Amino acid sequence: MTKIIDLSVKEKIYKSKKVQISILNDFRLEVATGEKIAIVGESGAGKSSLLNIIGLLDRNYFGEYTLFGSPTDQLHTNQLAQWRNQRIGFVLQESALINSLTIEDNIKLPFLYASPDKKGVGEIEDFDTVVSAIEIRHILKKKPLECSGGEKARAVFARGIIMKPQLILADEPTASLDVENRERIVTLLFNMNKEFNTTIITVTHDLEIANRHDRVIHLERSK
Repeated sequence: MTKIIDLSVKEKIYKSKKVQISILNDFRLEVATGEKIAIVGESGAGKSSLLNIIGLLDRNYFGEYTLFGSPTDQLHTNQLAQWRNQRIGFVLQESALINSLTIEDNIKLPFLYASPDKKGVGEIEDFDTVVSAIEIRHILKKKPLECSGGEKARAVFARGIIMKPQLILADEPTASLDVENRERIVTLLFNMNKEFNTTIITVTHDLEIANRHDRVIHLERSK
């Protein structure tokens, strides 16, 4: 199988006002195209930091990273932005919705920044399919502050998958959802994997969901 991720992190240093922490020491990750990977571990082990590195949001670490067959240190700013919009789907805890926009406009934001050859290609169909699958049509005209936490979580998820990316990075995507909506999200995620061979990397504390992936990676705090 084709390798989509080849990541070697010697060290990632996390700094706050009071402390400096070294995480992901000598961490190695190889992921084949179409794999479903779950990442679990205690708080502070570097799970979210790892997703940020994989998603090209954080390049401040010591190591080497090849994504989609290209060394990421050779990518220029425009390429990084294009990959993050079209090839990588983010369902991250810090992916806040824009409060001044409706839920519909928030979900459609990736279309706005798509390259000209991607604009208009199946946009309406893709949007309707996702909205129907996770049942959020009733909140499309609302703004984020008018929605519940669970509704906003589903909207963030919709925005993350709307472009049918090659790689989806999900950080606790079901944490604020009830059992029914959690199952909707997981089913849609795994259906994308099956239909489009989308690679899935999910950070979760839910071991039941983690064990439904192809592989589970356990992160531990650096000693």
